[in-house]
Amino acid sequence: MNQTPYDTWHVANTSPDAHTLGQWNSVATISNGYLGLKGNLAEQRDGYCPVTLINGVYDELDMFSLLRLSGEERRYLDPRYFDTAGQSPAVANLPNPLLVQVFIGEREVSIGRGEISGFAQVLDLASGLYRYSYEFRDGAGRVTAIQMERFASLRHPHRVFMRYRLVPLEHEASIRLHSGIDGRVRSNLTGQRQFSVTELWAWPPERCRLTARTPARGHLVYLGVLNVLRRGRADEVAGVAEHDAVYTRYNFRRPEPGQVIELERYVVLTCSEDLRHGIVADLEAELDAAAAQGFESALAEQQAAWAALWQRSDVRIEGDDPAQLGLRFSLHHLLAAAPRFSDRLSVPVKLLTGEYYQGNVFYDTDLYIVPFYTFTQPQWARTCLSFRYEGLRPGREIARQLGYEGAKLAWQAGPYGEECLGRWWRFTHTNIHINADVAYALVQYLRASGDQRFLAERGIDLLVETARFYASRASYSSAFDRYDLKHVAGPDEGHCESTNNFYTNCLAIRNLRWAADLLDQLGRSDPDAHAAAVRRLALRPDEPDKWRHVAGRLTLLADPQTKVFEQCEGFFQLKPPPPDLLEARKVWFVTVFPYQALNQPDVLMALALLRDEFKPEVRRANWKYYKDKSLNFSSMSFAINAIMAADAGELEEAYKNFIITTGIDLDEALTGRRDTYAGLHGTAAGGAWLAAILGFGGVQLSENGLRISPTLPPAWSRLSFNLLLHGTRTHVAIDRQTVTLTADPDGAVRMPIVVAGHASQLRPGCTCTVRYAGMSG
Repeated sequence: MNQTPYDTWHVANTSPDAHTLGQWNSVATISNGYLGLKGNLAEQRDGYCPVTLINGVYDELDMFSLLRLSGEERRYLDPRYFDTAGQSPAVANLPNPLLVQVFIGEREVSIGRGEISGFAQVLDLASGLYRYSYEFRDGAGRVTAIQMERFASLRHPHRVFMRYRLVPLEHEASIRLHSGIDGRVRSNLTGQRQFSVTELWAWPPERCRLTARTPARGHLVYLGVLNVLRRGRADEVAGVAEHDAVYTRYNFRRPEPGQVIELERYVVLTCSEDLRHGIVADLEAELDAAAAQGFESALAEQQAAWAALWQRSDVRIEGDDPAQLGLRFSLHHLLAAAPRFSDRLSVPVKLLTGEYYQGNVFYDTDLYIVPFYTFTQPQWARTCLSFRYEGLRPGREIARQLGYEGAKLAWQAGPYGEECLGRWWRFTHTNIHINADVAYALVQYLRASGDQRFLAERGIDLLVETARFYASRASYSSAFDRYDLKHVAGPDEGHCESTNNFYTNCLAIRNLRWAADLLDQLGRSDPDAHAAAVRRLALRPDEPDKWRHVAGRLTLLADPQTKVFEQCEGFFQLKPPPPDLLEARKVWFVTVFPYQALNQPDVLMALALLRDEFKPEVRRANWKYYKDKSLNFSSMSFAINAIMAADAGELEEAYKNFIITTGIDLDEALTGRRDTYAGLHGTAAGGAWLAAILGFGGVQLSENGLRISPTLPPAWSRLSFNLLLHGTRTHVAIDRQTVTLTADPDGAVRMPIVVAGHASQLRPGCTCTVRYAGMSG
């Protein structure tokens, strides 16, 4: 994979080998929050099935069938539920609207069945335009040039624009071109078909339509492609509907060498779920509007939309172009996948770049992706939190089934907030820190935005129901006058049935206190809203005191001499990590449990989220103890490592982890996992922003206001970014000696700030410059 050294706005690939093409299917995904289309080459017939996703359109898959029969003990599985595993909800891989086939003298242009030269794939991060080009020599020695461009509109949720160009070079063979919709696709996970084609037709010939229905959930999906031949003259144009494919067929009997054949394709996807999501559109009207707009006009509109996003959301690194490119790549896909068209959906952990993890929303979204939105595009953070609010209904049912009060939010949440993984995974009932993760994301949003209306209407419900769950889930020990949380899994899923996991208990304590404190705050600021919440939630008068009581006695285990927190009960008594544990990390579920080793940071994750609540010497002691105990198997690890290493002044270690976070999908050698083909690591994309802003930028937002304590890597001469605080855009510029904050004159921010130890007040129109010489690396 070759990059232009100083071009920080384009990622490029020049290798057409099979694995790299699979990787780039994900890298070059185009998406707009409503839909996602992976970057498959139209001419590739082998390898992975094309992937077409509509956010929230699910069906079912037999995920249990992917488990291999083994005699090894797998603590994360619960055999009690194997016989009732059944199908699992999963995002549906829908018909492919990017179908293009080219035949030269009746030989199909197909990657892997001819010679390729001049191959290049490029994703333009500034506009979301994906293009590829190459020259293809077939078995008869004829060379044809191919070029493709496409993008998903940020202004129109249902529209995708594509331009396809081919040129016969020094041959006059007949050319046949098919362009339409292919319904012969399957899940790349299990090979199952997730829809049936109910109708397809092409009339007039250039206008192709296909209707599909998902069998389990009954969602209807409507796809249309309008083909417009811009250059070249076809001798025959016909519409073809055969079995599960529909396309326009163009015949060019004897095109002259060098003659350009250029086709514009206007693609529209709609579905029956659009009514629920508030974005209903008519397929035929959308096709007409897309064609009337045209490719070039739509591209100009797209470039303007992206420019507005980057103006607010870009993070600029000076002195380190590779780091800049990796970070912009991460932010591009976070911006592309954002839920901009509906307030009912969130962001899947794979964004809209793949089917892996069944397209579900994990707590990764709440802790890694939502913060980026909170500080740059808060309307999307609010949408993601609204999705969690919608998940209270199924969450209450999950809690009831487990025998507890309140709501237990889903570990892997589907489009309605429902749990999408069967109970044969113990994580579905032991991974209870999800509640507090959502509460943390909510409180950060409230602090950054000052959105009291959201607190009154939805946020307080989330806090109350999650607090109720913890209060009833905690068991009281009269011998020690304390509360314990037993049989839980923290972020380190290698110890998935532990007692008093530090991360879970630490965040649960905050969840309980936030619920009580914000209820009190709401009562003081808006008595009517407080009264409405009390009625809506059937709140008992003694509940807030009960939450505070449990929070004050939830167990946190620590060694008072070393200041190191024990990850869970008995962790310090486990065996030390064996020397070869890293080599066997792909079977970490089996190997980790008996050892003081972890899949990913656990205690460190709590300290990274709540840095302002722990003294520097405590953070350093825990970083030193735990940093070499993580296998870093998960993409969640590297951002946490970067933040904690920067906090401890270990900038080389911090920078190494930052580079892995930003480059995990562009350079698979960084981790050796080689799994980008399954979809981008959305967690790492969000983590890249966290590592840059919270780690090297040293940004912390707490109830006491904003704190900035930067530690720039040696190669960086300057780091600059925006924070949107209470509606006021605040520009932060950090160089080797100074930090400058400039707040726009509009907005309503009034916030205490501490910059490199200097206390001040942030308000609209103010500029604050503080020297911090000697604090960076």
